[in-house]
Amino acid sequence: MIIALCSLLSALGLYIQALKNGMGAKRWGLLGLCFGPLMVPMFVSHKRMTLMRTLGRHDVLWQCR
Repeated sequence: MIIALCSLLSALGLYIQALKNGMGAKRWGLLGLCFGPLMVPMFVSHKRMTLMRTLGRHDVLWQCR
């Protein structure tokens, strides 16, 4: 029960984040449903690679943290 709930929440969270970042939302939602929170680090690295591909290697990205 807990594993199913965790997978559902991961799928929903990844789906929303993929929509916000202009990535394939259905694909990330399905991966989140199948693999659960194990896909979060993969999502973060894929988001970073997409951003770097869009901006280029030598551009500076200032992020407030």
